[in-house]
Amino acid sequence: MSATVSLSYSAKEGEKLGLFVLNMGGPTTIEDVEPFLFNLFNDPDIIRLPPVINLFQPFIARMISRSRAPKSAVGYEKIGGGSPLFPLTKEQGDAIAASLAKRGISVKVYVGMRYWHPFTESAIQKIKCDGITKLVILPLYPQYSISTTGSSLRCIKEEFHKDDTLENLPLTVVYRFAARPGYVSAMADLIQMELGKFQDSSAAKIFFSAHGVPKKYVTKALDPYKAEMEQCVRLIMATLRSRGVTNDHILAYQSRVGPVEWLKPYTSEVIPALGA
Repeated sequence: MSATVSLSYSAKEGEKLGLFVLNMGGPTTIEDVEPFLFNLFNDPDIIRLPPVINLFQPFIARMISRSRAPKSAVGYEKIGGGSPLFPLTKEQGDAIAASLAKRGISVKVYVGMRYWHPFTESAIQKIKCDGITKLVILPLYPQYSISTTGSSLRCIKEEFHKDDTLENLPLTVVYRFAARPGYVSAMADLIQMELGKFQDSSAAKIFFSAHGVPKKYVTKALDPYKAEMEQCVRLIMATLRSRGVTNDHILAYQSRVGPVEWLKPYTSEVIPALGA
C-alpha cells in the first residue's frame, strides 16, 4: 500500500472517496473512564502477554482499569469531565476535507476511535453502507508504533477480512507523518509562540514529553517509535535553530504502566529534576 495521496487525484464518474481518520479515543463522561481503560488494556498491542497466559488478558485488564480509574477520573474532571479527543479528531478530519475540496477533491470523512465511541468497527460499517469505492486511512499518530497505528490497522484488517466487499476495497494508508516538513514547521511555530510568552525566552528549556512504550517493544518487537520520535525532535530543533532559537531541550516519556521498564527518561522524574 502506498503512503501518500497524489494531489492531482481526479475522481472517476461514480467513484466515492472516503477519508478514514483514526485515533485512540477517550471517555465522554466520568462514568466512561473505567470501561474505556478496560478496552485500552485489553488490547494485546498495548499489553503484550506471553502466549501461555493470553487467556488472562481480560482479567488483567479489569484489574488495571479498576485500580487506575479513580486517578484518571480526577484528571478528566480537571478538563471538563471527559476527553476532547473525538471532537478534535472530527474537527481535523473536516479541516482536511475542506482543504481537499479547495483542490477539487471531494471526500467523505469517517472517524474511528480505537477504545471508545465512535469505535473503528462502527465506522467501518458506515464506510461499507455508504458504498465508498476508494479509502484513505489516516491514523493521527505522527510517529508509527505497534501500540497505536499498528493496533488500529490490525483492527481494520481483521474487520475487512470478514467481508468480501471491504477486503477488495482499494485503499491507501498514511503510516506516519512526523518527518514531513509541514508538520515539523507547525511544531516549531507553536514552540516559538510559547517561548514568546516568557520575559526572558532564552532561559526557557524546551521540554518534549512523548507517550511512552515498554522498552521491550523497541528492543524485541523492533517498534520504530523511539527512533521516529527522536528524529522528529531533531528535525523540530533543527528548524528552530535555523530561526535563531538556541534554547536547550530535552525529550522524556510519560504514561508508563506496570512494573516493566519503559522508554526513559521518565517525564515524572525529569520534571522534578528541572525544578530542583
